[in-house]
Amino acid sequence: MALWFHETELLKLMQDFYTLTGMRIILFDEHYEELFSYPQKEKTFCFCLRESPEFDQKCRESDARSFGRCKKTGEVHIFKCHAGLTEATAPITENGHIIGYMMFGQVTDNKNKEEFFEEMIELCRTHGVERDMGQAIRKIKYRSEPQLRAAARILDAYVHYVQLKEIVHPSGQLLIDSIDRFLDTHLCEEITVERICREFDISRTRLYDIIRPYTKGGIASYIKRKRLAYAKHLITTTSLSVAEVSDAAGFSDYNYFLRIFKQSYGISCGKLRKKN
Repeated sequence: MALWFHETELLKLMQDFYTLTGMRIILFDEHYEELFSYPQKEKTFCFCLRESPEFDQKCRESDARSFGRCKKTGEVHIFKCHAGLTEATAPITENGHIIGYMMFGQVTDNKNKEEFFEEMIELCRTHGVERDMGQAIRKIKYRSEPQLRAAARILDAYVHYVQLKEIVHPSGQLLIDSIDRFLDTHLCEEITVERICREFDISRTRLYDIIRPYTKGGIASYIKRKRLAYAKHLITTTSLSVAEVSDAAGFSDYNYFLRIFKQSYGISCGKLRKKN
């Protein structure tokens, strides 16, 4: 699912998170592809090592395991990657479905700096990284277990705020497609703006903003056009009575249905059926 995010607002939040924790934070989509981060891709230890195809593949597998755990539990997950660094991931959800993930990390909980340094140097040798990685390793920050747990709680609150303010959400076209499927399934029922907003966990303002570029008029006229199109389909392809078609398309007032159908298509339901 393609994600849309308000880059300016997200950047501000990421900068605030970094100021508080000193840890890099990254936005991923549901397919585990990195979309945005702060600080942006810099020559960190992990960035340099991921130039090794073998190491990069292990990083992706490690991330996927963490995201899979988030997907299963719906909660923040603190873990150690295959390189021994500590990271955490949190799921971003909309309408009960995971649409992406936030991650922080690339830190160590080993307070013995020299021991940690030697472990990372050996890791570099194992993956055939010839360059001098000493400076990059020295930049890896130490965080205690209480600090990591606190940062994870902040990340959880951060993700909820991002969802509440709709800073990250599925792209408009994909959400329109989902709304269309919902409408097609429930056309015979009463459909209100409030019901759609509840179903997709979005505000009225955002619903109107999404609908506007794809429809002529508001959401009510959009639903009416879909009902009329469905009614026309039933009249031309089934033997249902016109009254049954009216009910199936979600029109509670039969006479109103007859009137607007003729206004919209320039022909009555009866004549259209005979014509077909």
